[in-house]
Formats: sequence, C-alpha cells, structure tokens
Amino acid sequence: MKKHFIQTLPGMIFVVLLSSCFHNHNVSSISISEDDDEYEMDASYRKNKTHEVRVYLNEHLLDNSMVLVKNKPVKKEITLDDNTTFYLDAHPGELRITIDKSDNSEASCEKIRVVCEGLKEILEDN
Repeated sequence: MKKHFIQTLPGMIFVVLLSSCFHNHNVSSISISEDDDEYEMDASYRKNKTHEVRVYLNEHLLDNSMVLVKNKPVKKEITLDDNTTFYLDAHPGELRITIDKSDNSEASCEKIRVVCEGLKEILEDN
C-alpha cells in the first residue's frame, strides 16, 4: 500500500499543479480607485478578451492621436485631440488607465469614467 501511494504521489502533485495553472485564467479582476487627484482602473482578464478590449478602446476613447494594434503592448501617456491626457498601460490580459484630475477638465475625467465603466461591463461578461 505504501509503495503504491509513493508511486502515485508525483502524479497527484502534477495534476494539482496543472489545475492551479489554469484556474485563474477564467477570472477577471477589475478595480477602480478614485481620490481627489486621480482616477484609475486596473484590470486583469482572460487574454482572449484582449481584442474586444482594444476594439472598445479604439471606438470609445482613442481618436486620431492613437490606435491600439492587436497584441502590441502600450505603456505611455496619451493626449487626445480634445487635450484629455491620461496614462495607458495595455498588455494582453492586463489594462491600467490613469487620469490626473488636476491636469484635465471635469468633462475629460467623466469621459474616462464612462469608458472604464463600459470596459468593466465587457470584462464582467464571461
């Protein structure tokens, strides 16, 4: 009995480790934080949602100043045609949008909030 257990133990450990590797790939994590100075959305999600996220950003936020290309990471400050300035860090399966409230109008901050709420809805849909 003890010999049988010792022989199957490596297989059981392998199965547990393998299942833990795939467990978190179906979970989205979205956090939105706001204080007097800054509004930020930080999200991690399934990589197969990356195309949908980038299409949404291209259609609802970005303008002629920038277009996100499929699977190409972006990590930079962006200034839109209406002078809205924000920081975008986008990688497959990960996204961070940060806007400094003191550097932008209330309308610009609201625009970012609306886009982030739309993204939140997209990412919560499994």
